[in-house]
Amino acid sequence: MTSQVHFRMDQKDKQDLEAVMHRVGLTPAEAFRIFAKKAIEVGGIPFEVAQPTPRLTEAINSQDYIEFDDPQKGLDWLND
Repeated sequence: MTSQVHFRMDQKDKQDLEAVMHRVGLTPAEAFRIFAKKAIEVGGIPFEVAQPTPRLTEAINSQDYIEFDDPQKGLDWLND
């Protein structure tokens, strides 16, 4: 037996989610089922949920951008 789950989200977020899921070969419904199964398995949200650091918030809101060729260097810079 299956049940339906309904929720509301911003239209732009929905479109962005659909595009990302399409690129990885999933539908949003499949992605949410995977999320639900993993949340049940781990007994909570299956990824870290944290507030961005003040430095990350500043970088997100900035019009100045720094590019990194290596993702680890970018993470190291953000976490300094």
